[in-house]
Amino acid sequence: MVPPGTQTLDAVGLAEVVEIHDRDEWNGLVLERPYYEIEQGWEWDEIRRDSGWTPHRYAAVAGGRRVALASVASRRLPGLPYSVLDASHGPLVAPEEAGAWRALLGAIRELAERDRAVFLRVSPGVAADDSAPREALARHGFRALPDEWTTWNPPRIVVALRLDADEESLRRRCRKSVRYDLTAARRRGVVVREAKSRADLVAFHRILVAMGRQKGYPVRRFSRLEALWAAYVVAGQGVLLLAEHEGDLVGGLLGTRFGERAYLQSAGVMRTGERLCHGPLLYWEFIRWALSAGCAHIDWGGSGTAFPPEPADPGYSLYWFKAGFGSELRYCAPYHDLVFRPQLYRLARALEGWALPRAWRLRAYLNH
Repeated sequence: MVPPGTQTLDAVGLAEVVEIHDRDEWNGLVLERPYYEIEQGWEWDEIRRDSGWTPHRYAAVAGGRRVALASVASRRLPGLPYSVLDASHGPLVAPEEAGAWRALLGAIRELAERDRAVFLRVSPGVAADDSAPREALARHGFRALPDEWTTWNPPRIVVALRLDADEESLRRRCRKSVRYDLTAARRRGVVVREAKSRADLVAFHRILVAMGRQKGYPVRRFSRLEALWAAYVVAGQGVLLLAEHEGDLVGGLLGTRFGERAYLQSAGVMRTGERLCHGPLLYWEFIRWALSAGCAHIDWGGSGTAFPPEPADPGYSLYWFKAGFGSELRYCAPYHDLVFRPQLYRLARALEGWALPRAWRLRAYLNH
């Protein structure tokens, strides 16, 4: 969603809704919006095709301009003649532009009819205390969900770092213990380098699988990692950092960039006989990479905690680690659903709350 503009769509009049099929055109339009996120970018939805999602990218056109956007992905429900729609971190529409809402939702409803969709899920990337987007969603038939997280949508509680200073100033913002670990890692011989080959990617995936088995969380297939590598790292919009000690690989971190925002995608560190502090060094080197790439913001991913965080939360230790770099929490607006088939929707919500978490745990058990 986007904040109020200088001229609303209702003022200039709606012309039409078009579907965009050109990557550069679409990304350029998304990056013009102040609240863009990587999930609305072209490359992200192309990667999702491997998981069965089909993207559709709609633009509302008024006065010859693309004034509102929505990237909507459709996925068939396994074994059923129905689908679900997902507009991750979208749509990118100003709350007051009723004409844009009507136009985009008209196109989405046509897609829902063709694909026999049960509902559309949106996960606005705006602050939870920003009432205007929530009111706009309610006016257009969406219902807010009570869920703090789901197994398949972007997290609502995100750890983020502002890159609004030079490297030395950012280092001084780090917690004292983090600064000590950075010095200690280098003193103990840890070296961080950028990966250059598919063999490096394979080795990194092995680390992720090993960590997933140790800690009981699922790791995506290698094909997903390979798609991120091709779409972002090879294209110069991402980096895979590898930490080595005495020639042995001890950790890695994959990050991507979209516009002025950098995103942590995956990170893993091996347990070693001595405390090498290679985890903090990997994160710090990603900060340095993002700063050199011209980014103004890093998204470290979900906090794994409630809001505000409590020490008893399962993900509190990881949140505390990320916060040590001077990061802060963002609490995003609730997930919202637009329901097309009410009876099936009730069943879908029940399965989402019961079956998907169990499938998540089973996938963790079967890590490979």
